Amino acid sequence: MNKSAGTVLAVLLFFGLPMIRAFGQNAPVASDSDAIKYAGRSVAVEGTVAKAFKSKNGNVFLDFGGTYPNETFVAWIPVDAPEAADSGLLSLQGKKVKVSGTIQLYRDKPEIKVMTKEQIIVE
Repeated sequence: MNKSAGTVLAVLLFFGLPMIRAFGQNAPVASDSDAIKYAGRSVAVEGTVAKAFKSKNGNVFLDFGGTYPNETFVAWIPVDAPEAADSGLLSLQGKKVKVSGTIQLYRDKPEIKVMTKEQIIVE
């Protein structure tokens, strides 16, 4: 194996294995309406994006189960995440999506902060 292939393999193992463990087959899958039951846990939440929008600050929000303030779950992509610049995120409205990560509560609503594109899977 040449040096660059070894470096690529090392990077994949370093970044890839924790992602597989955190969001792999052992992570529970919850519907967007049940996401609140998993606060503080790493899960995959699936549902249909009711609204996708970019705030004036540049953060991207994917609302599930309804639109603000009646959403059941939110995936938010902060402006400083490279994925926030991806205009394709806004095209997820109306699509079935699975979002992986740790659920936190914000104003009593479950949300996952998305920092990598691997956290979002279009089904």
